[in-house]
Amino acid sequence: MKKFFGIQVLRPAVFTLLIVSAVLFVITPFSCRLTEEEIEIFPADTKAPSVENFSVTGASRLLISCSEKIVLDEICVLELDEKADFSQAEFTREADENLFAVANAITYSESRKCAEIELSAPTQVGKSYVFSGVIYDTTGNSLDFSQKFFGYNENPARLIFNEVRTAYSKAKMAPEYVEFYVLKGGNTFGLEMVSAANGEGKKYAFPSIEVKKGELITLHGRIVEGSEGSAIDELGDELNLSLAPESSDSARDLWKAGDDKIASNNDVLLLRDGVSLEIKDALLLSASGKEAWSKKIMTEFAENAFNLGIWTGGCLPENAVCTDGMTSSLYRSISRQNTSEIAARYVDSTNLPDYIQTSPADWIVTDKYYSGKILVSGATPGYENSSNAYSAD
Repeated sequence: MKKFFGIQVLRPAVFTLLIVSAVLFVITPFSCRLTEEEIEIFPADTKAPSVENFSVTGASRLLISCSEKIVLDEICVLELDEKADFSQAEFTREADENLFAVANAITYSESRKCAEIELSAPTQVGKSYVFSGVIYDTTGNSLDFSQKFFGYNENPARLIFNEVRTAYSKAKMAPEYVEFYVLKGGNTFGLEMVSAANGEGKKYAFPSIEVKKGELITLHGRIVEGSEGSAIDELGDELNLSLAPESSDSARDLWKAGDDKIASNNDVLLLRDGVSLEIKDALLLSASGKEAWSKKIMTEFAENAFNLGIWTGGCLPENAVCTDGMTSSLYRSISRQNTSEIAARYVDSTNLPDYIQTSPADWIVTDKYYSGKILVSGATPGYENSSNAYSAD
């Protein structure tokens, strides 16, 4: 009887449960779990997974991190035309003339929230691409995902600030400039120079250029009216293409678009990685008598450079290179004096530290002098720095 009684009681209960489950199935998405005690019914997750991070980790490797466990499908990479507007473009995973690569392999993390994708072809440094794919979670929700990215730089060049001129003359077609010395050969793509005086919106992003150790790179601050046709970016091996005033046949010339000052006498210049924002070099400039930086971003940049140990001695204007001698003279510049010493110390560029420490003691304001009747400028874009220090006397 006990057994019979149990069956009689269970049958209506199960029947009722099936009816309730059927109704729930029609009106509400659900999941169920059978335990030793009972059947639990609870609402299903109907929210698509979200992408928390997308990064390029190698020439053929991409990494995606999501909010929950994922499965990737229909992955492809398209090569993007440089003139294309990514925000307006439509991408399909069907046959496309711009199809560049597909997924060769996908490796999921233990949590299955991250996936590393190995592409069927390596990307080229500096080229524009679009990743496209479908991301599923474990309940079947999906997200169509597209992301623009640039080809990975597997051999980044190492540069340091070498010389700066803040003066500008439209009449003499001579813009400001910032010069860099190449400590380690490689590709410049991904590097950017930003002036705190100008702000983030006017930073300069280096194009993809293969440079050699020991090269000088002059970034001219603007293209002066009348020199538009001769101010040419030298992106290859030919270093005599630029014919604008102050171009050098023995160094690389680059030109910044726009009409804004590239550097000021009261400024903090950073050379950094454009993705990680890791600072590679810094230069603090200030006129004497200033107790604090005039802009919040100047304070931030100076403190970051000092806290990292790149700029030593302090992060206030009084700890910067004094620019009192930098008037409107085109014959003066702010010149690093220990470049050859640094180069000799790191002949083997594999021993380069993360950054080179520098301080105001490594820099001087140079000035012109006469060798006989010949005027020799203290500003030397594309050539070895002058050691003739400016004197107010």
